[in-house]
Amino acid sequence: MGSPVRRPEQTLQIQVAAFLRHALKPPVLWSAFPAGGGGVIRGAILKSMGLQAGWPDVLVMAPGPIIVGIELKAGKGKQTPQQLDIQNGFIECKATYYVARSVDEVEGFLRGVGIPLHARIAA
Repeated sequence: MGSPVRRPEQTLQIQVAAFLRHALKPPVLWSAFPAGGGGVIRGAILKSMGLQAGWPDVLVMAPGPIIVGIELKAGKGKQTPQQLDIQNGFIECKATYYVARSVDEVEGFLRGVGIPLHARIAA
């Protein structure tokens, strides 16, 4: 048997989602947008439904309003040109965009922009 396929960004996103489920409480809203994978047919369906390439993996909205896009990258992963375009769009719209490589970074960033958190990453 071969070794299991490694999906470090998927693993990171699952860890971030678990943290956000515990840390964010209403009225703060959040959702993940798992747009990758599934093959050509799924991609074509999502595109026809309006999904645009490059959107961040997680969106968070809090009173203020505070609007945050979080792009998750594992290891030395780099943003695609579409992701850089969306990042620039967030900035032009006065929203916040962040590239995170760990759950700790997500926690620190959300605290830094003033989003109340009801959980911490264990030290």
